[in-house]
Amino acid sequence: MGDGSLSQEEIDALLMGTDDMGASGAKGGGAAVADSGGGLSPTERELLADAFNDAMQVAGAQAGVMVGKNIQISNAQVDEISPAQISGELPKGGVIAEIQMGSTHTALVYPKDLARRIAQTMMGANDEGGDINDAHLSTLSELSQSIISSIANGLGGKFNDSLSPSMPEMKIFNSPADAPQFMGSIVKISYNIAVEGMPGSRITHYVDASAANRWAKSNRSSAAPQAAAFDMDFGAGAGGGMGGGGGGVAVNPINFPSLQQSSGTAGLPPNLELLLDVQMALTVELGRTKKYVKEILSLGEGSIIELDKLAGEPVDLLVNGKLIARGEVVVIDENFGVRVTDIVGPAERVARMTGG
Repeated sequence: MGDGSLSQEEIDALLMGTDDMGASGAKGGGAAVADSGGGLSPTERELLADAFNDAMQVAGAQAGVMVGKNIQISNAQVDEISPAQISGELPKGGVIAEIQMGSTHTALVYPKDLARRIAQTMMGANDEGGDINDAHLSTLSELSQSIISSIANGLGGKFNDSLSPSMPEMKIFNSPADAPQFMGSIVKISYNIAVEGMPGSRITHYVDASAANRWAKSNRSSAAPQAAAFDMDFGAGAGGGMGGGGGGVAVNPINFPSLQQSSGTAGLPPNLELLLDVQMALTVELGRTKKYVKEILSLGEGSIIELDKLAGEPVDLLVNGKLIARGEVVVIDENFGVRVTDIVGPAERVARMTGG
C-alpha cells in the first residue's frame, strides 16, 4: 500500500507464518495449508483444513467399521485449482464418486490400487490385482456415501449449512471426459489415508470453491455478531434499570424452564436460545460388560463378547454420557438408526446427574 501500512492479507500472512506452515504442516490435527494465491486467505484455508480434518476423523472411524480394518484419514491439505486443471491431476484408472452435499457439488477420488484393495476386502475376497469392475464400484459407493455423510454432518454443524448428501454417482477415470464437471473454481482437499495392512496412499476431495469460500468467511465473521448480541442484551437490561438518572444497574435474572415442561423448544425464554445451536455428542449404547485385563488381551478376530442386555431389549441413548432416552434399532436406507420409544423423565435425569 502507498502509505506504508500492511493490508489485511499481509497481516494474515505474517501472523500465520505461511512459509513455515506450508513446509511443516499445521497445528495438532496435521492440517497442511497450501498457499495457492487463490480467493481464500491463509487463515481461511487453515480453518477449512482443520474443519475437514475433524470431519475425516469421524469418517475414517466409520469407514473402518465398514471395511473391517483400522482406517485413519488425516493431514488435510487445502488448495485451489481451476476446472481445466482437474483432469490433468486425476489418477489414471482411479475411482470417482460424485456427490451433492445440499447444493454443493463435490467429488471424492480414490487411486486405482487403493480402491480395488478396499473393495476386495469389503467383499471378503483376496486382492489379485486387475481392473475395477461394477461390483467394486457398487461396494465403493456404500463407502463413499458413509464418508461424505460424515463430512456433511461435520461441516453442516460447524458452518451452519444444510449439506444433506445425495447418492454417489460412481465412475472410473479413463479420459478427460470422465472428469467431474465443476462450473467455477474448485477447492481441492487431499488427505493421507492409512488402511490397516495396505500401503499408505492419498485420497482427494473436490468441492465447489463458492461453497468453501462461504463456509470460511461465515465462520471467521461469526464471533462479531455474537458479541454484539450480548452487548445489546446487557445494554437493554442496564437501560431499564437506570431509572433516568440513577447510578445503579439492574440485573435481570435468568428464568430457567421448569423440568416438567413439555419437550421441544417452544416456550423457552430468550436467554436459553443462545444455547440451542450448541452441539452435543449423542451415543447409542447396545450394552456393557466388564472384563479382566487378561481377557481383553486374549481378544482376537472372531471373539464373541457377551453384553449385559437381553436380545430385543431397548438400546440406551446417551448425551454426553448421560441417559436421556431408550429406543429400538432400525435401518434407514443403508444406515442404522434408532426409533425413540421411551424418554427418561426429568426426575430420573436429575437423579442420574446427581448420582442419586
